[in-house]
Amino acid sequence: MYRVLIADDEKIERDGIKFLLSQEEGEFEIHEASNGKQALNILKSQGIDFLLTDIKMPHMDGLELAGKVSQENPELPIVIFSGYSDFSFAQEAMRYGVKDYVLKPVDPDTFHNTINKVKCEIANTKNRQRKAAKEKNFLLQYFLQTYLYSGKEEIIEKAGDILDSSSLEQWHCAILIESDKTFFDMVSDEIDEELMEGLHRKFFYLNLNTRQSILFFSDVYCDYQLVAKHLYDLLKQKYSGSFHLAVSSRFEGHEALPEILSQLEQTMEEKFYHPDTHIFVSSEADDSMPVNAETQDSQLMEKISEDITRKDVEQLKKHFDCLVKKYEKDTRFSAMYVKFVFSNVIQELFQENQFSEERKLDHEVERLYSCTDLKQILAITQENIKEYEEFLERSMSGSRDEVAAVKNYIYQHYAEDLSLETLAEKVYLSSGYLSFIFKKETGMNLNRFIRVVRMEKAKDLLCSSNMKVAQVSEQVGIPNVSYFCRSFREYYGSSPESYRKGTGEDEENTGSHKE
Repeated sequence: MYRVLIADDEKIERDGIKFLLSQEEGEFEIHEASNGKQALNILKSQGIDFLLTDIKMPHMDGLELAGKVSQENPELPIVIFSGYSDFSFAQEAMRYGVKDYVLKPVDPDTFHNTINKVKCEIANTKNRQRKAAKEKNFLLQYFLQTYLYSGKEEIIEKAGDILDSSSLEQWHCAILIESDKTFFDMVSDEIDEELMEGLHRKFFYLNLNTRQSILFFSDVYCDYQLVAKHLYDLLKQKYSGSFHLAVSSRFEGHEALPEILSQLEQTMEEKFYHPDTHIFVSSEADDSMPVNAETQDSQLMEKISEDITRKDVEQLKKHFDCLVKKYEKDTRFSAMYVKFVFSNVIQELFQENQFSEERKLDHEVERLYSCTDLKQILAITQENIKEYEEFLERSMSGSRDEVAAVKNYIYQHYAEDLSLETLAEKVYLSSGYLSFIFKKETGMNLNRFIRVVRMEKAKDLLCSSNMKVAQVSEQVGIPNVSYFCRSFREYYGSSPESYRKGTGEDEENTGSHKE
């Protein structure tokens, strides 16, 4: 993609240049200006790759424009269009950094050759910049790593401008990534860019060795445990192998960096005792992070994730409301971090359930990150929650057989120890989903349904047998007699003994229950 600015006071001329550009290979994002002043403003606000300008324009002509541009951005390619009468001006413009000129009327072949020259120059410039950036980054990595392991202040001084201490002062948290095998020498050099794109967050990336890299973050108001979780999910999704992450406590100033690295390595030692845990938090982290005094984002996201797994929409809405209230009341957090938090809700929804073919995760996340205020962010997130809820509602149409099977099993095995997990296994559903569909289908949760069945069976046994209350209690699957009696009283309004004595009374009176 090439971003081109066409500056000409004649619209027909601009349209002609646009048409010629459309015949060239590659994609062009075209910006237009009718005079030099307007062009200069566009150049300051947009990342333009090259400038095509006429000489004669009102307010500021092409020569003056070229002169100002070459001072501020000497590497920006400039092509001047001129008539024969302006040829001397075009030649003069070469002093202002103009790379080439094209005579009017424009010959398509000449235009094509000029554009190709400009493309080559842009490619060469980018290669030089990449090479210079790579060399600088190598030196930066070397000096920073040396400082982290030695703690010697003279290294900062020796690095000079390469290791800008002012930029180090902006870091407030670090996350150490460790692979179970050699990894970082095999992975792409652009791994930092790939992770940034996935996280939608900026950080400084430092590779320590073949198995370890460390990321430095600058956002003060942030739950980095949540960031680490998302980072781990990205690594697991994109790369093979096992990864462990350690989150540092909050720190101030570059002097703390060597101690922070030592802290992270010590924290990472916990994986020896907990190999199945993948995210470790330094013991001081919770106290050091200046997050909202209420529930941290990582804790709320854990609850939201559980709600989605269990398909518990009501709890999901409650926990989401907690998240909303937190950010409605607290404005300390950066807009990017708020977007990151709520994008995690959307990703959790899609991770557990591809609930809509039309709604793509990438599209929804991009929509969210393009928002300009909290209201828009909440609207998009709520829209996805609503879509998820509707998906669950639609799925109910095929679930009646499973509910009927569970009810039948309860009728036949009410005397046994019944749990949600046991019943879910019988119909090959997750416990969360069974709980959801059973409530939707019957209007009551599973535990209450089991209790109702047991109370009805207890009533029948009291009326039709001479069993003791303790025996009845055991027969209906409630070994605790005290609990049975209390439940029976709550359900029928009298004790089991009283109910048995009053069996000759009107059924409506004796059998009216409170639930």
